[in-house]
Amino acid sequence: MRAAAPPRGDYVELHCHSAFSLLDGASNPEALISRAAAIGMSAVALTDHDDLGGAVRWAEAGRDHGVAAIIGLEVTVGDVDGRTDARTHGRTAQVAPCVCTPVPPRVPTSHLTLLATDQAGYRNLSRLVTVARSGDRGSPATPWDEVERHTAGLFCLTGCPFGEVPQRLARDDEAGARARLGRLVEVFGGRVAVECWDHALASERTVVPRLIALAGSLDLPWLVTNDVHYATPGGRLVHDVLTCLRHQTTLDAAGTLLRPNGEWYLKRPEKVAHRWRHYPEGIAATRSVAEQCAFRMAALSPTLPVFPTPPGVDADEYLASLVAAGARERYGGQLTARHKAQLRHELDVIRRLHLAGYFLIVWDIVREANRLGVLAQGRGSAANSAVCYCLGITAIDPIGMELLFERFLSEDRREAPDIDIDFAHNDREQILQYVYRRYGRDHAAMVCEAITYRGRAAVRDAARVLGFSVQQAEKLADEADREGARETGEKLLGGGAAAADLDPGDHRVRMLAQVVRGLHQLPRHRSIHVGGFVLTAEPLADVVPIEPAAMPDRTVIQWDKDDLDPVRLIKIDLLGLGMLTMIQESIRLIRLHRCLALDLAKLPMTDPAVYDMLCRADTIGVFQGESRAQMNTLPRLAPRVFYDLVVEVALIRPGPIQGEMVHPYLRRRAGLEPVVYPHPSLEPILERTLGVPLFQEQGMQVAIAAAGFTAGEADELRRAMGHKRSHERMAKICDKLVDGMSKNGIEPDVARRIFNQISAFADYGFPESHAASFALLVYASAYLKLYYPAEFACALLNSQPMGFYA
Repeated sequence: MRAAAPPRGDYVELHCHSAFSLLDGASNPEALISRAAAIGMSAVALTDHDDLGGAVRWAEAGRDHGVAAIIGLEVTVGDVDGRTDARTHGRTAQVAPCVCTPVPPRVPTSHLTLLATDQAGYRNLSRLVTVARSGDRGSPATPWDEVERHTAGLFCLTGCPFGEVPQRLARDDEAGARARLGRLVEVFGGRVAVECWDHALASERTVVPRLIALAGSLDLPWLVTNDVHYATPGGRLVHDVLTCLRHQTTLDAAGTLLRPNGEWYLKRPEKVAHRWRHYPEGIAATRSVAEQCAFRMAALSPTLPVFPTPPGVDADEYLASLVAAGARERYGGQLTARHKAQLRHELDVIRRLHLAGYFLIVWDIVREANRLGVLAQGRGSAANSAVCYCLGITAIDPIGMELLFERFLSEDRREAPDIDIDFAHNDREQILQYVYRRYGRDHAAMVCEAITYRGRAAVRDAARVLGFSVQQAEKLADEADREGARETGEKLLGGGAAAADLDPGDHRVRMLAQVVRGLHQLPRHRSIHVGGFVLTAEPLADVVPIEPAAMPDRTVIQWDKDDLDPVRLIKIDLLGLGMLTMIQESIRLIRLHRCLALDLAKLPMTDPAVYDMLCRADTIGVFQGESRAQMNTLPRLAPRVFYDLVVEVALIRPGPIQGEMVHPYLRRRAGLEPVVYPHPSLEPILERTLGVPLFQEQGMQVAIAAAGFTAGEADELRRAMGHKRSHERMAKICDKLVDGMSKNGIEPDVARRIFNQISAFADYGFPESHAASFALLVYASAYLKLYYPAEFACALLNSQPMGFYA
């Protein structure tokens, strides 16, 4: 007699695909973890197809929800019989889609589900993905001999129905299945379990009993998985649409490409236990395997490459000597005790955080740019650092501007600094290739960007799959929200469909709205980040998979920039800026034709004639000055000093505009309305900007002063403002911020207005130091236009396209 069914908590899901199984999984990692927590599942494994792109988000969501977030992979194994095949040798195989009914592929392939039990296992997962992605883009597959070399720390499940063992049983090749399973046991040192499923399919009812019998004959455990592809039953339609997009077909024509039912969701443990009530050992085995999978992403601790220093000199000493030399050059006879104290403070923080090597690496990159004659300027929060200024990384004196170093680097935050450097965009590739050569492609790669669905793309893709005409799809896209697919889906059920001459009550229109909502923030494909570089002392593929980018001679990691901080990967942004190309070309022409050597760091920043030209809005070709909004604003702003340009750069941005900050500031500056503060406690924070918050730093300070936020909570606000999914993260902070302000006596409507202003920073709001760095380019380009108009105009034409108005 069989034992009673196990309690509901015994079942954990060990085979789960997120949306990072691109165009296959239909739920983001956070949604799957949230669902697992809601149904009482204590552990769940992420096993995306040849991809670890969602691993960090998975781990962070697991930590937040108290769910053990196991890291795994469904690896596509090419050339499964170990023989050389002309069609796969030296390149990746074309892999048939993973569908519920096994279909023999054109090239021998198989799927294995691999779970990391320890850090060695995770390293092997990352290496296997790197190998799989090294061939033809879009067709990842790992040769079997590579799998054999990377088994340490991995627990192997025999895979979905597309795995070789179930395929052989389905073809009545029991001897082949037994031999293959025996080989897996040998290669993985016995860390193997046979994977079984029940999606209410006749084909599975035929194969699964034979799988159980096969496991028993080899004295192996077997376990239950659901091969999950979406979090809840409602995700089936979105998954079907993604499948159609992958196969470039419509829903009506997809046929057997689609899964035959909606069983591939994250089921409640008690439901799975009931379905397998006669086989409790398959349920209990899931927990047993999960307990062996102890690796968590928090265990990763990558380190930077060691920067070579002179003999007998360590990194901290070498950095201090470079800063001392730079301080003498930057400040000259104006180097005061205040300057020296600030530099000592910054160097002490850098030493305690063991970051001297990082600053030396960045200094070396800028030094190489100077050697090549490529104009470079650091910006962002790095401009808050006097060390960066003395190293020549940034061009703004943060001591003179009273910028806060802790906005850039703080022992309290214990996170990596963020240094962004702009290079003349025509020459940036020289700098990128220098970094690859200097550190090696095994230790350096660029950051990727997960391109996610927004309103217009979601409508276009969904409409095509659902059979709408091209003309209808374009009309619907015209009505789509430019930001969120979720909001766009709601809009379609309102007036959006009617505006496209469609009936909102039509079944297909309702389906369209449902799909568009479901596509919200799902990754559609992976692109290359505009300039983010990561470097490691250990092989980078031990930390994160690397793959070739679409651009020649570029490689990228599978993680987005927002995924780096949790695993302590340090990023350097090496960006291209058209204005630096134009300024560089202007300086070259001035040197060639006038025999003058201009130094941007030594321009007279108080020239009244330059400010007069800016007040007239004579700014065609001037950086951050030639859009219609900027040209309308400059005469009203009437800049007379450099800080006015800092304000101008920050003011005409989507964030301040949406936060209704522009007109109040301009009216107050013109004396047309009094300067008032939402609360007396905010006056010291907002005094410089006439009571209007314009900079991200002010948003953080307002949260502390008005809402009683701790420094840590304010920093969480800062991270939310800079996060790709900032609207969702800001919404979580909203109630806490408003409640805190209400407790401090701020009226609810005022509190809500303050939150709206702070929230607007999430839409391209600037830190003050970033605005200051850009303001320097505003002044420099205006100075060149005024005093060297011929060279300026020639350089402007020679530098096109520059990324803004032609």
